[in-house]
Amino acid sequence: MNQHQMVGCDECGREVSKLWRRHKGHGYCSTCYARVFKRRMCPQCGEFARLPKNDPEAVCRQCDVDKPCARCGKASSDYTIGKVTSYGPVCNACAPYFREPEPCEGCGKASQRLTRVTRMGHDHRLCPSCATADHGTCSACRRHRLLVMAPDGNALCKACYELGDIACPSCGHPMPAGRGDVCEPCYWTRTCRKRISIGQAGLTTKALREAFEEFGEWMIRTTGPHKAALKINHFWSFFTELDQAWARIPSYVELLHHFGAEGLRRVRLPMRWLHEEKGVEPDHQAKRVDSEKRRIQECLRSMPPASLAEKALRAYWHQLEARIEAGKTSHTSARLTLRAAATLLLKTHPEGLQLPNQANVENYLVVAPGQAASLTGFINFLNHRYSTELAPKVDSKRVRMMRKEKLARMIMEMADSDAKDEAWMARWVLLGMEYFHNKKVTKKSAVTYELSQAGDGVVAFHAGSRYWLPIK
Repeated sequence: MNQHQMVGCDECGREVSKLWRRHKGHGYCSTCYARVFKRRMCPQCGEFARLPKNDPEAVCRQCDVDKPCARCGKASSDYTIGKVTSYGPVCNACAPYFREPEPCEGCGKASQRLTRVTRMGHDHRLCPSCATADHGTCSACRRHRLLVMAPDGNALCKACYELGDIACPSCGHPMPAGRGDVCEPCYWTRTCRKRISIGQAGLTTKALREAFEEFGEWMIRTTGPHKAALKINHFWSFFTELDQAWARIPSYVELLHHFGAEGLRRVRLPMRWLHEEKGVEPDHQAKRVDSEKRRIQECLRSMPPASLAEKALRAYWHQLEARIEAGKTSHTSARLTLRAAATLLLKTHPEGLQLPNQANVENYLVVAPGQAASLTGFINFLNHRYSTELAPKVDSKRVRMMRKEKLARMIMEMADSDAKDEAWMARWVLLGMEYFHNKKVTKKSAVTYELSQAGDGVVAFHAGSRYWLPIK
């Protein structure tokens, strides 16, 4: 016996090859065991056993381990003891958590779950990663298993390597043998139907239970069983809403009023099923109106609460609402003008404590000159309600100057770019036409160009005219 395999008795200190007994973390050799442990009655079960003479409360081994698992609490009758610790017995599943981590003889990483793998041809103790290094995903059945390299170079599990394709017991179609008792489409179909059955138990009315089952079968046919199984539980809450609100399939108007356009967009598949199978026709105009109403409410909520600006915007919205009811404007037009008014108010004062003056209006329109028409109604409202004297004037000179400054910044950024390829040249020509010649060209196809003979510029052709643009 080698020296490193010897252990010491904690009672007498003698080195022995094997300890005869461990009790409460204390090891005893055979001699000390016979001297310390005497035969007497167990105070717990009444049976005779060898118990330490200096511990009157000690119990026999059977009573010591007849306890729930110290880690997971599993009853003693339901598990096999994996280790007896200072905390009590633990089951096989919990035993690794009470082992001291040791280095893996393959990778050196410390692990509490070292094991020997005989198929690898050595006696090394390996961590779980090294022990399953020859496992992977079978290229046929897509299961994670011990792999064999086939002659064609594919890594297959043993079943797929030896048996190849077999007939699915459920549908009869060929499937990789490693799949087991059912092919993949049949597996996902079975899983989806199980989830449908579970979902039906949560619905109170027969009509909605039948509807949920019909929808699930429609999903299997339309989207495929895999996606249907993964998505069916996602739409269960939609059917519970129908069950609680109507106990039947409602009309589109009822659905739109209850869920809103945004809510219906989140259940596109059930809405498609309702349309195709139940004849629930979507009202696109009502849907657009509902979306505009939601955007209008978001716009109103964007203002600081209880501020002067919020009161002004809400008063303006009441005026617009009256015009909508009278048929003089649409929700879309009202939303656009309301958004322009809200932006002007927030730019005037972020806290909403001031109404805009003429300078605020002009500064805003310099940045967004296209908003002049949208602001006209709000400016007229302010003039009438708050006795202001505003006008939606666009300072054309300032607008042109700011546009020129913006173009200059863009051109300078492009000039510093190193990647001057074909896309860069096309964009350079469009910006240069506007900056150097005041010719705004929006379509690339409307202008052609070629390098000048000197190579220091570009000659552009637009609307029958010739223009020179620098590139250096």
